[in-house]
Amino acid sequence: MPGKRTWIMVTGATGGIGSALVGRLIAQGDNVIAAVRDPARLSHVAGPGRLVCLRLDMERSETIAAAAAEVAKIVGDNGLSGLVNMAGIIVEGPVEAIPPAELRRQLDINVVGPMELTQTLLSFLKQARGRVVNIGAISAHITVPFYGPIAASKSALASINDAMRMEFAQYGVNVILIEPGAMTTGIFATSRARRDATLAGLPEQERHYRDALAAMDRAFEKAGADNPDVVVKAVLDALFKKRPKFRVVVGKGTGALLMLSRLPLRTRDKLVKSALGLTAALKPAV
Repeated sequence: MPGKRTWIMVTGATGGIGSALVGRLIAQGDNVIAAVRDPARLSHVAGPGRLVCLRLDMERSETIAAAAAEVAKIVGDNGLSGLVNMAGIIVEGPVEAIPPAELRRQLDINVVGPMELTQTLLSFLKQARGRVVNIGAISAHITVPFYGPIAASKSALASINDAMRMEFAQYGVNVILIEPGAMTTGIFATSRARRDATLAGLPEQERHYRDALAAMDRAFEKAGADNPDVVVKAVLDALFKKRPKFRVVVGKGTGALLMLSRLPLRTRDKLVKSALGLTAALKPAV
């Protein structure tokens, strides 16, 4: 990162990847503003760096404005060296069963919130010629059944990221997108529980998709997930390397998914459904 290090803000700082990132930054002497809903969950973090926790709800503009006012007091004239938009959720399930309110929530937290926060903090990033690191996902490149909302949000975030990168370069602010595959965090268990709770109120759809969803879950468990440390390393590179890569895909199995994304659609659909055990369940009508 050009110039001296000042403060780095991390949203979603109490998640599996976020808390690991905050711990690494503090341990190496960086000052961190951690955007959280429950500051007590970072009480274990210690090191030579300073840690300040701010409450932030990405669905509520008033909390974003309030957090920006606090950031101004913390960073002063030094500005903000980095903003890591880590906060996010996963909404999953059959498209015909997803409540529109859940899709709005998916987009608010994963797309609108990060964009609004970045807009609000841009003046501080300009001061420090800092960096914006957006955490996308491999699903921006390829959508699989029952993960339409999260894929839509990450595709939208990738587009916003590209616009930010080109527009903010004039201010000396670099914008980097990191796109992980599945990681061993609790986010998938949370999204699956919410999916099942929604379907419990839709007995017809629940019966129709029960076997397909079970096959999908088994396929995901068999494929496994990667260690969140690979994302933490990618974020640190994005924040501190002199010439960072602007778009980075990381994690187990992401290379194969990128290859699949480039295939003709009929071939791709067939291979995706086969790999996930969904060939029979999602067989096209004749």
